[in-house]
Amino acid sequence: MSEQATRDWHRRALVRIKETVKKRSVDPSRERTFPIGEELEMVQWGSAGRPVNRSVWWTSYDIDGAFIIESDKVEIVSILEEVQP
Repeated sequence: MSEQATRDWHRRALVRIKETVKKRSVDPSRERTFPIGEELEMVQWGSAGRPVNRSVWWTSYDIDGAFIIESDKVEIVSILEEVQP
């Protein structure tokens, strides 16, 4: 059973890509390759009362425009901001 968030939550972090990944965004439709070692700011978030899902990182809060990378393909370099679920 997964953890339920007791409040709206988010995490913003500097992450490092562990393996080369090619991803697409929806709108605008773009393709981007993230090379091994690239560091970038990414986010995770969720809503109160919903299961906490930390399986992916997003390049922005823009659901359509963001690139989404699986958590096992990045490592956290540092947490920049965090509100616990």
